[in-house]
Amino acid sequence: MRLPRHHEQTRACRSTTNPVRQAAPAQSRRRTPRALAVAVLAAAALAAGGTPALAQSAPSLQAVQSAPGAERIHQALSSSTVEKAISAAESQKGKPYAWGGTGPNSFDCSGLVQYSFKQAGVSLPRIAHDQVNSGTRVSYANAKRGDILYWTDSGGYAYHVAIYLGGGRMIDAPRSGRSIAERDVTRYNLAGAVRI
Repeated sequence: MRLPRHHEQTRACRSTTNPVRQAAPAQSRRRTPRALAVAVLAAAALAAGGTPALAQSAPSLQAVQSAPGAERIHQALSSSTVEKAISAAESQKGKPYAWGGTGPNSFDCSGLVQYSFKQAGVSLPRIAHDQVNSGTRVSYANAKRGDILYWTDSGGYAYHVAIYLGGGRMIDAPRSGRSIAERDVTRYNLAGAVRI
């Protein structure tokens, strides 16, 4: 019998003692930015009495970004924005890991990534799996400084994220009992990188 996957079952980026959950509703975990944009455009077209967006050509990036209620899709961040995010993450070195932590005193993996990019003016979702779906996936071999590295379970669910520094190094909030630090990239279950 196969049990449904839930990211709370994977403890690499979760505390076993904290009852707070980071779970998003199942339906929102599976939506990509494009799917969300198509849904928003279809709803707007139906409300205006037009043809559903799915019957039209695919929306352009500009249309997706300007659609009411659509989450902004970040593409090709400038090097200064990437460096601001990395500096923000590095300024948190030594702070403890805390499951569900979003700062300023403690962070979990996705909380650190979200906080760091927010300091650079980039809005990212809160959950690791959703952050992975917020950009363009690339292989680790093609990762660049400032990309988000991610690790997945056997079913492909992203349970941990870090910011790639280049040269085989990353910064992350690893797990309970550890602190935010720069370290070598862990290859076990490494699935790739996401370019924001």
